[in-house]
Amino acid sequence: MQPAAVRAASTRSPMIDRLLLWQPLVAAAYLALLPTNALTFWRSTTFALGALLTLAVAMAAARHRAPAIPAPPRAVTLAFVAWGLWSTASLAWSVHPDYTAVQLRREVAWTLLAAATFFVACSDGRTWRGFVVTALGGFVVLATVAGVQALTVGRWNAGVWHGDVGLWSTWLVLVAPFTLTLLAPPPGGFADRRASLVGGVLLLALLLAAARATDNRMVWIALAAVFATASLLGALRWRASLRRAPLRWLVPLLCLLVALGALFADAVREKAQQHHPPQTSVAQALATDPRIVLWDHTVERIRERPWTGFGFGRGIIGDELRAALRDPLLAHAHNVFVSQWLQTGAPGFALLVALLAALATAYAGSLRSTDPTRALLGVIGLSLLAGFVVKNLTDDFFFGSNAREFWALNAILLGYDARLRAATAAA
Repeated sequence: MQPAAVRAASTRSPMIDRLLLWQPLVAAAYLALLPTNALTFWRSTTFALGALLTLAVAMAAARHRAPAIPAPPRAVTLAFVAWGLWSTASLAWSVHPDYTAVQLRREVAWTLLAAATFFVACSDGRTWRGFVVTALGGFVVLATVAGVQALTVGRWNAGVWHGDVGLWSTWLVLVAPFTLTLLAPPPGGFADRRASLVGGVLLLALLLAAARATDNRMVWIALAAVFATASLLGALRWRASLRRAPLRWLVPLLCLLVALGALFADAVREKAQQHHPPQTSVAQALATDPRIVLWDHTVERIRERPWTGFGFGRGIIGDELRAALRDPLLAHAHNVFVSQWLQTGAPGFALLVALLAALATAYAGSLRSTDPTRALLGVIGLSLLAGFVVKNLTDDFFFGSNAREFWALNAILLGYDARLRAATAAA
């Protein structure tokens, strides 16, 4: 007797088969275009088409004409809905309601559609590996573009293809955990050939070079958080392998952390020389960082509306901040948690923390699974969260393309994990 999944596949119409083929392909195209601020027409087109195809897949699944779509983790769903509803409620008391309405559409509605698209699309191991290749391949292409631009023009202009330095450096942190797939065996990874290890080393070298080109300081601390988290979790999950070959685990990690520390120190020195007098020390440069004054001023503004905030939107009081601090770059809180409190008050802050905690709990459950592929997804997911949180301690990139990239990658992880859980339960 044939399994139910095989019987369902054999009775599907060709139209449904084409739908199930094109939905992840369009989603992959959108993922490839997300990190660049160029080709906006095609990015918008693939986003809209991907959302429509996702709706069609969901309707076909509801009518039992396509494979069932498993539910995402309940805690993540509830936390996201609660955060979105409270953010939407802030429209009632926003100091700039028109601005808040636009931001709600972009940052809540569009983000939810993007997450749903990738959750539905990542239905099996093949699509999972396809999305990983797309994410890593997109990074390689854009990093190469930056290098070619620097060599031919004499400098890298981050605004042409990469959004800006902050957006690009955040994308580097987001994509970094997925390099772990080059060390893991199939079906979750690619390490069935020696070439994958060589590719991983080259990819890591390109990642470090791209990060150094940004002159961003926090990117090094965030990357250290990513790889330290991955190594610690991997060692805890695969303790037997660690005991058999401790040097194989520890030496690469130590070398990487030393390299990240050296590159961080170099970036800090260069930044201090660029923006301060020659005799200024690194410690003095860090102590006079304008964000310290910004945070002090932002805390004062939070005290004016501690429970409601000023209304959803990263730049809700951007004009006031620029005028008060006399710096056009200080238009938002430059810390994701402070920014959330400023926008939506203490409840919004608590809901954001709850949302991140729900994601971490879901990935911790995957890590504890006996399925090594699910465990790999847990390691990648927790490393992704660690890097994203650390990167956003001195800025707020829970916004725009970086927010959608964050949710797209999380949805891919959660989508594949949900299918693996469903397959285990059905076995």
